[in-house]
Amino acid sequence: MVHWIALFFLFVSPSLAADLHFLIIPDAVIGPISPYIYGLNDQDPADTNATFRRLGGNRLTGYNWVNNASNAGSDYQQYSDDWFCKNHLKFTNCDEPAAAVIDFVEQNQKSGMDSLITVPMAGYVAADKNGPVFDSEKAPSARWKPIAFRKKGPYTLNPNPESKVVYEDEFVNYLVQKLHSAAQGGIKFYDLDNEPDIWSTTHPLLHPKKTSYWELMNKSETLAYSILKIDPNAMILGPVSYGWNGFLSLQDAPDSADANQSLGTFLDFYLDQMKYIESRDGERLLHVLDVHWYPEAQGGGKRITENDITPASIEARLQAPRSLWDPSYVEQSWITNNSKEPIRLIPWLQEKITKHYPGTKIGISEYDYGAGDHISGGLAMADVLGVFGKNDVFLASYNGDLKPYNQAALKIYRNYDGKNSTFGDTAVSAAGEDITQTSTYAATDSKHPGLLWVLVINKNQTSSINGKFKIQGQTSYKAYAAYGFNAKSSAIQTLSGGSLSQNQFDYSLAPLSATLFVCR
Repeated sequence: MVHWIALFFLFVSPSLAADLHFLIIPDAVIGPISPYIYGLNDQDPADTNATFRRLGGNRLTGYNWVNNASNAGSDYQQYSDDWFCKNHLKFTNCDEPAAAVIDFVEQNQKSGMDSLITVPMAGYVAADKNGPVFDSEKAPSARWKPIAFRKKGPYTLNPNPESKVVYEDEFVNYLVQKLHSAAQGGIKFYDLDNEPDIWSTTHPLLHPKKTSYWELMNKSETLAYSILKIDPNAMILGPVSYGWNGFLSLQDAPDSADANQSLGTFLDFYLDQMKYIESRDGERLLHVLDVHWYPEAQGGGKRITENDITPASIEARLQAPRSLWDPSYVEQSWITNNSKEPIRLIPWLQEKITKHYPGTKIGISEYDYGAGDHISGGLAMADVLGVFGKNDVFLASYNGDLKPYNQAALKIYRNYDGKNSTFGDTAVSAAGEDITQTSTYAATDSKHPGLLWVLVINKNQTSSINGKFKIQGQTSYKAYAAYGFNAKSSAIQTLSGGSLSQNQFDYSLAPLSATLFVCR
């Protein structure tokens, strides 16, 4: 594939600076695109046609399913209340067991979306809805209920709010009984809590000590086993790590130095132990290596997630998706300041999986590139979704306010014509001459032979690009329709279509725009 692309660009005739050549090879199949990369957290999906939603975040670490109380931790004054169910999710039956989760999943089911649900694992959940928890009331105290992963007695569908212990396996059983099993359309995915690397920071009254490698490993093993005993077809995601230092050392865990001396990083340790458990017991307890990614990249001294839209921040935001894959790109951030090495996050994770636990999938259950109400945020997110599809990411869910350009990024893949038409399900080779100015993704579809989707992002802030497109292969394409969004509007417009001559066409790509070609 690289050979043919190189030959093509070697022999093209010299062109004007505004001309860029693009080569698409539909017969050069990269692989299937997972439908689960087009996910959200608990935002209203609007008309994005998202494929699944995740119920997670800091509130879930202290979530008591029996009474729907949860604790905000350091996000808001250590409050225990029913804000998550009543105010955030806007449900009205928040005194009923697991109402926040049941209602959330039922919403998803009605909309044809799958669900990823977080199960608490840190050790305690909120006992009540009585407001702020003070330092003198840190766990264990009457303000908290201890959790257990395995109930010795029979499960009940009428849990007692006065029970001294909250059972998480009983929680999963309750969900399966009310919503059906994963195989029958119930909850398909479970997260093993949320960001355990920073429990001592986000939940200092619930889990004041730093999480250790072995604490997390032992809890993960027991909880995953308990979930799969109830629903063997569900998929388990972990460790739900918050970011770079979590990947490396579980945020400087007390036992990180010893383990890392032989294995390298926390993620190496985690995968290695999960593989050991399967080899010992004959059961896989981890299906998806789940991490969070909020880029640390900066432009003009500001992190791109701060929503700054000066030209330097815009440029940094538009280039930041390259840190997911590009071995030639070194972003400006504290992560790269010392090493001066590219991050290439997805290949880096895949290398660890290949070495320590082959067959594990990659999930990124929280990500956000900032500026969702600006074209740069929409283009960055569209670029990220293309990267996920092209690089075998299994699951991803955007986290943050679903602003107009975030919606546009999802819709260009999932509802580009207002009729829920979607990008293809099989990634194929596509490349442009200049990856600093453009990103290019292409797909065919197993259900719609004869169609080819080509998405091109023009990252140039000021200039149009005269795109000169060539499709190489056995199939002859006769015409294309075009859709897109740009700096003038987040609404996806139907653009001028056209015909192909000998599988080639030219098209003017507006500055800061995403253009989708559907070739027939």
